[in-house]
Amino acid sequence: MTALLYRMPAGIAGAISRPRDLTTEPVILDETNLFAAYGLPGKYSGDNFVPLTATDTAASIVGFFVRPYPTTSAADFARNVTSGGNQQGDALKRGYITVNIGGDATAITKNAPVYFDLSAGALTATAPAEGVTTIIEIPNAVFTGAGDADGNTELAYKI
Repeated sequence: MTALLYRMPAGIAGAISRPRDLTTEPVILDETNLFAAYGLPGKYSGDNFVPLTATDTAASIVGFFVRPYPTTSAADFARNVTSGGNQQGDALKRGYITVNIGGDATAITKNAPVYFDLSAGALTATAPAEGVTTIIEIPNAVFTGAGDADGNTELAYKI
């Protein structure tokens, strides 16, 4: 049991935060190339929805990996549901989703751009230093405001 002393968590990474305003699409996941976490952007590799790699660009992004309910992690989802073969998941094509930036998200401002660190495979709210090419800005994605100290925050994608 966890006592909430100051505020509720901002959400769970990969959870759709506003179910009324969204477009999701069923996708086929590649069992050999799983997402590290829910709420990360992905691309198509053939017919499969897969995580971005270090050589991708912002143009590769087609959506965000949505957390199904109930489950705990992408790896558990793929391992527990299948005994071989690719499984179905969901990709957010337009809407609001909770994500985790891996650090304190309380300083994020409304309409701040969303970045993805290709080398770390993680979302960030920090703009890259000049000359850094491994951090890309995600087109049509903005944070909706401050998150929590654990890194959970909401973003709007193609809204």
